[in-house]
Amino acid sequence: MSFTERQAKAEQWDGKDRLVSAGDNLYLHVRRSSKTWIIRRTIKGKMTVRTLGKYPALRVNEARALTLAAALDKNPSNQTVADLAERYFTDVVKPEHRRPELFRGYLDRAVIPQLGTRRVMELTPSDVAAVIRGYRERGARSADQLRTVLRSLFSFAIETGVRVDNPAAQLTRRVSGYRPEARDRVLTDHELREVWAFDHESGRLLRFLLLTGLRISEAQKGTLDGDKWRVSSQLAKNGKAHWVHLTPAALAQLPLPATTATNVQAWLRRWCKREKIDPSFTPHDLRRTAATRMASAGVAPFIVERVMNHTLQGVMATYNRAEYEPERIAAAETLERVLLAVVNGNHG
Repeated sequence: MSFTERQAKAEQWDGKDRLVSAGDNLYLHVRRSSKTWIIRRTIKGKMTVRTLGKYPALRVNEARALTLAAALDKNPSNQTVADLAERYFTDVVKPEHRRPELFRGYLDRAVIPQLGTRRVMELTPSDVAAVIRGYRERGARSADQLRTVLRSLFSFAIETGVRVDNPAAQLTRRVSGYRPEARDRVLTDHELREVWAFDHESGRLLRFLLLTGLRISEAQKGTLDGDKWRVSSQLAKNGKAHWVHLTPAALAQLPLPATTATNVQAWLRRWCKREKIDPSFTPHDLRRTAATRMASAGVAPFIVERVMNHTLQGVMATYNRAEYEPERIAAAETLERVLLAVVNGNHG
């Protein structure tokens, strides 16, 4: 008798995790907080496990269909990196990550062009390291993010039974050349004037970041609502919906250019190099500059935190749910006044 929807619904955690067989290598993994469908197969003498999805979002008949598809799939030993990357993007990245386009960019720019035709089973750590080193020309931080993507990709290869080890697991930041540092970079008055003079399309976006204190993703994907720029909870880093007041100078930067964060960052990096700006600054440094200029102009620290959508700590986090709309509007107006004074040569 086949495993039924009623049986799946009735299975409950009884104090320890357990696997319930649904037949044909399909199992329901019952845990305290979830039930997850998995396929367990033995390939070349080794047990492999592939996660299909959670119940009840994935119903019994759907899990069976995926199990059949997996059984009919081509020999895992022949699977290419391009095949793996597409499955990884569809099964993992799109449903689980807030900004899947970032992963898509790394897959399309580096992973598939460099490794796409290679068999997943044959890759060595040196093959993967070579791709990461080749990406360092885009910046050490980007190369390190690629390292993280590759490690996750090949972890997925283990989960789906294509590999028994991860060729990126032991690769460290020495491969990418990235040395993380706590940044405290804020723009000088001269640099603020330079940003205001940018005639490249990225200039509008960078000035918008300065005037609002937004993250680049929040600026690119937020929505205009009168004199407010709204950021959804799905987009906000801390998962809390947010808004900022748009002053006349901020509104004047709209519409924002249809470009990517990567393109803006690369353009700004080239500009800093050409103009011999050392240390260079990034789009995120504009956010830090906005917070610093507001605080220096006398805006109360907890209002600055509200404007930046930082998560408050301690008692403020527990009891303070106020929106402080008038104060946040006043803070945005103060920031605009301070920045324009610098730009117009009335400061410093």
